Amino acid sequence: MTPDENGVAKPHALEATLNEAFEAFNARDLSRLRPLFHDDIVWPDTLDNDEKPLVGKEAVLGHFARMFATILANVQLIRILDETPNSLAIEAQYSVESPDGRIWTDTRAALTYHFKDGLLSGMTIVAGF
Repeated sequence: MTPDENGVAKPHALEATLNEAFEAFNARDLSRLRPLFHDDIVWPDTLDNDEKPLVGKEAVLGHFARMFATILANVQLIRILDETPNSLAIEAQYSVESPDGRIWTDTRAALTYHFKDGLLSGMTIVAGF
């Protein structure tokens, strides 16, 4: 998870950071997510489908706190489709359940996760969300 001297994380470090974030997300553990997010993170508003992205660590953590209070979401990495020094394009299985356990959606999604200084700095929904 440590970036090299140019501030670029090594690819395996990106995957380790993403896996750690997925584990924290699935456990609904904001305290484990916080150190994985870059201060300047930009994230899509997946709750209200607002076209304006959420900007900043506190805004994104607030988004996840609201999500964790209203739905049971789970994401699993299926495979990495492409890697660059600062991004991972992946295929993931994403499910959402109601608080009483009814499945609302269970689908595959293509997502690109962006990294800065070895930390998550954004997510782009490519398809299937």
